[in-house]
Amino acid sequence: MRVFIISRGYPSEKYVTNGIFEFDQAKALAKQGHEVIFLANDLRSLRRKRKFGSESFIKDGVQVEALNIPCGKIPKRMLMKVRSTVIKRLYNRCVRKYGKPDIIHSHFLEISYCTVKALRGEGIPLVMTEHLSTMNNKVIPENLIALGNNTYRYCDKVIAVGKKIAQTIENNFGVKAEIIPNVVDTDSFSLKSVPVRHNGFKVISVGALIKRKHMDLLIKAFTEFAEKHDDVSLEIFGKGEERENLESLIAENNMSSTITLHGARPRKEIADSMKKADCFVLASDVETFGVVYIEAMAMGLPVIATKSGGPENFVNDTNGILIDPDNKEVLVKSLEKMYDSCGSYDKIKISEDIAKQFSPKAVAEQLSKIYNQTIKTISG
Repeated sequence: MRVFIISRGYPSEKYVTNGIFEFDQAKALAKQGHEVIFLANDLRSLRRKRKFGSESFIKDGVQVEALNIPCGKIPKRMLMKVRSTVIKRLYNRCVRKYGKPDIIHSHFLEISYCTVKALRGEGIPLVMTEHLSTMNNKVIPENLIALGNNTYRYCDKVIAVGKKIAQTIENNFGVKAEIIPNVVDTDSFSLKSVPVRHNGFKVISVGALIKRKHMDLLIKAFTEFAEKHDDVSLEIFGKGEERENLESLIAENNMSSTITLHGARPRKEIADSMKKADCFVLASDVETFGVVYIEAMAMGLPVIATKSGGPENFVNDTNGILIDPDNKEVLVKSLEKMYDSCGSYDKIKISEDIAKQFSPKAVAEQLSKIYNQTIKTISG
């Protein structure tokens, strides 16, 4: 089956998370035997260093066709018109080079809205996946309501990465979404890599350094937890606007030798650090899925996760602790509990359970089934 995947960009050495969810699925589908063409429309500003204009290359077995136009902070309505035009041009270019697709699969609401505008008249089944974290908010912004009303019902199949976001789409837009999780890179994150023996209790966290990830809360809770233990450490991976504030918070609490901010690092480096860790913690307010929890569990690590919209789907007593968001006292108690009991978790079972649900093969099989069903329904 020939699949055109519409994405906001592709992951590069400099921007490792750009389009990462979409590209991981593309790789999984290609390994499954599909002919996958990855249509990347990158409209980020000039500050994002990359090649401008058209690109065509193969990356990890996936044919990438990109059109990179620096737009930056132009008005949203104008940006979406540009994106729709770019998607249409990419589509036409790819049809000339590879032939018409059997299915078109877009990701995220704004990209999918522009895909509907650009390609709805092409007669090709449209599938979209929603990852947008804002869809887990109690109140959905009016601009997203408007976009959703003009997107979800015009797609032939809507997929959500978690139960909560699927429920939001059904409640607000009357569209029933299938639930298919994000892919977890089980080549990089797996117990095939033997955990490294180490002294002390090591905690790892991975996430963007932005307010809704609540790294400040984690640092405060860990500081209180560390007052009772001299053999603990915390490593945080990620970049973002809150870094300077977090550095100040660490310094103010005299925790510079105990808490380390590593910035954004490649998956292999994060996986290597997970080998040396005892547990994973992330105290987010909102998660549509929470792939970093899954990556940690794929390495056999028990997790401390928040009831933030994504982790409720896969965290339970056998693989970690699930707590309410924005509660420092409960987070401190959970760190204490994990300190005392992390050795009792069955790391092999945690890793194996994750592979069964979230490996590239497992997700590609679910997507293939959806594609075939959608095409059969459309063709009558």
